[in-house]
Amino acid sequence: MVMPDVQAGDQEQMPLSAVLEAALNEADWRPMRIGDLIDRTADRGYGLLLIFLGLPMLIPFLPPGSSTLVGPIYAAFAVQMLRGSHRPWMPHRFREAILAPATIRALRRRGLPVVRAFERLSRPRALWVGETVMLRTVGIMVLLMGLVLLSPLPFLNTLPAVSVMLIGMGLLNRDGLFVLAGMTVGAVTLGLIGLSAQAVLVLIERLKSGVP
Repeated sequence: MVMPDVQAGDQEQMPLSAVLEAALNEADWRPMRIGDLIDRTADRGYGLLLIFLGLPMLIPFLPPGSSTLVGPIYAAFAVQMLRGSHRPWMPHRFREAILAPATIRALRRRGLPVVRAFERLSRPRALWVGETVMLRTVGIMVLLMGLVLLSPLPFLNTLPAVSVMLIGMGLLNRDGLFVLAGMTVGAVTLGLIGLSAQAVLVLIERLKSGVP
């Protein structure tokens, strides 16, 4: 079965949900690599890729190692943002990573509705700084969220993914409110990690001192 090609110019005008749906439809007849998504979205900057990569993290039960795959990719994109690069690049190893069939099915059931909800709410607004400054600012948060996904702490897939997806939608639509929302969710995530670490340290000190 041969699927019709979508021209690059048409893709730039398509809503994100339509680009995602077309990619998932192709996965019915051939393996879907992360590199395939990059090739579809590179001309539209980091926004689409941050959203695409965040969607699997919303799945409650992911295949083992999923977050440790996405975490380095986020970190790599963040470094590029901090350098002021407007076009994302990814190493060959990550480009060739194939999305599991279970992930494809979950993206259809849960990812597409989330993206469509974002599209209904987002529009160009409240972006007061230039693109390069914005990329470098959000790059710091994306880097931190990537490091959180790389950490051994359990149940920390969803909040970093939501943070990065909101930032991605903000970059995609030049929507400053979405960028601010993503930065806020990221700050909350870091705060929760800090509180958790503090609680663990207090517990360790009490155990050492024999205090009940």
